Amino acid sequence: MLIVIGNLQQSFENIGRESFRLYPWSILAVILYFPLGVYLGVPGLVKEYQKNGSWKFNWLKIIFISLPLIYFSFFWFIPASYPIPDFIVGSHSTFKLAMLASGIVFMNSITKENSG
Repeated sequence: MLIVIGNLQQSFENIGRESFRLYPWSILAVILYFPLGVYLGVPGLVKEYQKNGSWKFNWLKIIFISLPLIYFSFFWFIPASYPIPDFIVGSHSTFKLAMLASGIVFMNSITKENSG
């Protein structure tokens, strides 16, 4: 999966360089890491599936962890965004890691709880 994502990312970056258009290619190159995070969160969902109870979605995890991570991944593309200090950003890999973590948090926010 990493090889496919790496190849797609390289293709998107090449298209962006050749066409002199960063939008949408740079965004797509970062979004590719969300499905990888979802994939890494699947074992936790399988564990939850084996439990008894009803499905619950933890909205607080999504709002306070996943959405800020997604914002962090794309703050450089939002013109009116609050600037994030350079020492936090580091390199473009931090955007990818934030997207990956967002996918994992999204999957871990789906749980089963006993009703009763």
